[in-house]
Amino acid sequence: MKEHPEYLENRNGIVAAAFEESDQPMMVVDPDGQLILASDGAGVLLGVARADLIGQDLKKFFLRPETLVECRVAWHSGSTESRTLEVRTSQGEVRAVEARCLPFTAETLQEHEYENPDDRYGLLMLTDILRQQRADEKRMMRLAKLSLLNQVSEALYGAHLTLDQILQAVLICITSGQGLGFNRAFLLLIDEGSLQLKGELAIGPSNAEEASRIWVDLAYTEVDLFEMMTSYEHSINTTDTAVNRIVGQMSVSLNDRENLLIKCMVNREVVHITPEMVRPGVETIREWMGTREFALAPLMTRRGPLGVIVADNAISHAPIGSLDLEFLFLFANQSAGAIENNRLYRELEKRLIDLRKAHERQKEDQETRLRMERLSVMGETSAIVAHELRNPLVAIGGFARTLARSLDKDDPNLEFAQIISDEVGRMERIIHDLLDFIRPSKQLRKSILLDELVRESTKSFQVELQEKNIELHLDLQAGKTALSGHPGEILQVLQNFLINSIQMMIDGGVLAVQSRVLEGGIRVAVLDSGPGFAQEVAEKLFSPFFSTKTSGSGLGLTICSQIIKSHGGVIGAENREEGGAEFYFILPLPK
Repeated sequence: MKEHPEYLENRNGIVAAAFEESDQPMMVVDPDGQLILASDGAGVLLGVARADLIGQDLKKFFLRPETLVECRVAWHSGSTESRTLEVRTSQGEVRAVEARCLPFTAETLQEHEYENPDDRYGLLMLTDILRQQRADEKRMMRLAKLSLLNQVSEALYGAHLTLDQILQAVLICITSGQGLGFNRAFLLLIDEGSLQLKGELAIGPSNAEEASRIWVDLAYTEVDLFEMMTSYEHSINTTDTAVNRIVGQMSVSLNDRENLLIKCMVNREVVHITPEMVRPGVETIREWMGTREFALAPLMTRRGPLGVIVADNAISHAPIGSLDLEFLFLFANQSAGAIENNRLYRELEKRLIDLRKAHERQKEDQETRLRMERLSVMGETSAIVAHELRNPLVAIGGFARTLARSLDKDDPNLEFAQIISDEVGRMERIIHDLLDFIRPSKQLRKSILLDELVRESTKSFQVELQEKNIELHLDLQAGKTALSGHPGEILQVLQNFLINSIQMMIDGGVLAVQSRVLEGGIRVAVLDSGPGFAQEVAEKLFSPFFSTKTSGSGLGLTICSQIIKSHGGVIGAENREEGGAEFYFILPLPK
């Protein structure tokens, strides 16, 4: 490949510039030991500006003057082995360096024929051992932190943690010695409802004494993430931490775009606040936390920001370094992903539950629709049958009653005629109830007073109550409070309640009827001192064709329920603690 002429002309200058601007300490020495070329790195190491190094005697920078002679021997022999030397900086500081002494063979010097090897130029490449050690330590720390992030990732994503457990694990990893090592950590999350960035959770000691106790508890224990959480919680279990009071007052409006916390999220960057720094919102955070130096890291996901982590070293006052900031930022990103995944998982779980419920409701609705269709067919059929049976039953009943009246009292057929008449009457009542259930009558409502209806309904039972030794108590407090309804239907409900209660008190007892004005309605209850009803039949009391009695259609309470619900009310029954049962209904007052 043909080289460009301009490159050939400027190559030496380019190489020289690269040499001089290198941060690696390098020096070119002439045969007399004077520096003829130096890099920026050499100037930093020796504490002298690079330009000022040119022309100086290199021997004065070595702690041992004979070092230069040893270097000449090395570059004359062509040895490339490194050796440890000591140099003295311009400030008098002695530094150990690792040196490689090489012959300098630049093109501009190759034209000169060296008659004596001692006339050869030399190149010294130095490495600051202390600086190298610090770089190695930093690399080891970075590897340790990366290993920690891997462990945290397995804990946050691998275990089925709740959101609260994830938030707690995040803060514990930030503050633990096995983690990022901050003294305190505060978590602020976005509240979509109030459009605020609010403090959610905090972890950290309240003072140096408490911190010492916690750190001593954990110092000699090798624990994983979950054991560390348990140990930390146990250590502060009896402590009233000030961080909880601090995080409780942290709140910033999302519209305050100039605030430091909001800017941290908007700019998606970690922020290090030093003691002398002045920025909008900084003083408020300093007042909250009681410290002048802290770090902020945004919790970011692809869907947007979730919040901010605030961390400090308020107890130990250790400086916050660049490595701390780097891993706080990485850890915040990792934590945000875990929080978002947990929220999405919970949302998906909720949607699956809702979907399952919707499916169950759909199945129930389908079953209800099929049952209603069957009931509708049954109702129509029953209505036709009831109508067809009513006419012959009326005829049979009429002939039976006429026959009974025409027979003498001592005629043996009189008893049979009376039985026929009674049974036909019972069948007529069943058909009447069945038709009422199938085809409810149209409501002709008017203003009614429930207390008057109660008194009217109880009058027809006076004789029966005396015969069965049942004491009637009326506790009516509805007074003149009127409501809109069909008096005949409400009276039918009351009579049905009274009949059921009287039939249950075979050996007598107490029958009470109460009325009370409630907020927005009137409650009427019929209470008896009978045996009550079994709990397993409580849900079936108002179901069609269900009855605990040997006779009857099983439609009485069902019709009562239809009547009350058609009036916009509620109906129910329950056993009384003192014994007996209570049947009640509540009707709404006119709006």
